[in-house]
Amino acid sequence: MNIFRLVTALALVLLLSGCGWQLRGQGMIPEGLDAINVRARDPKSPIVTELIQTLRSADVAVPESGDSAEYTLVITDESRDKRTATVNPNARVSEQQLTEEVEFTVVGRDGEIALPRSRVVVERVFEYDENNVIATRDEEALIRTEMRRDLVGQVLNRLRQLKEPVGETAP
Repeated sequence: MNIFRLVTALALVLLLSGCGWQLRGQGMIPEGLDAINVRARDPKSPIVTELIQTLRSADVAVPESGDSAEYTLVITDESRDKRTATVNPNARVSEQQLTEEVEFTVVGRDGEIALPRSRVVVERVFEYDENNVIATRDEEALIRTEMRRDLVGQVLNRLRQLKEPVGETAP
């Protein structure tokens, strides 16, 4: 019976890996990217912190200082916004729209621009409950965290262009 379970588990793993399924966050780091410097106006911002944490968890070295990496990711601008998306018939907020945005460029060790200025934006709309403001704030915080993860994923997806041969595009 144990052999049957082992064979079944192995077949399931092979089937899932064969169809391209992967854990969330896996496979976002370009092949061959071993180290990258990260520079930003606010090195302690939530987006920069999430980016560095994601890179390090994927075994990409992010030096604290110096130019030891082949590339430097320069975050030139970060912004976040919240606005009213819809109102109810009583002219009260019904939904809010959250926006997170990052502009960045990548510079090579030689000072040449390896990846021109890029901008990634994530927007979400969520229902605002005026009768439960604390829960609404908690939901907003959770949504912002998910948005930062999405932004980091988009930035890492753009970094794939650094290691691709000329003429090929990312999937």
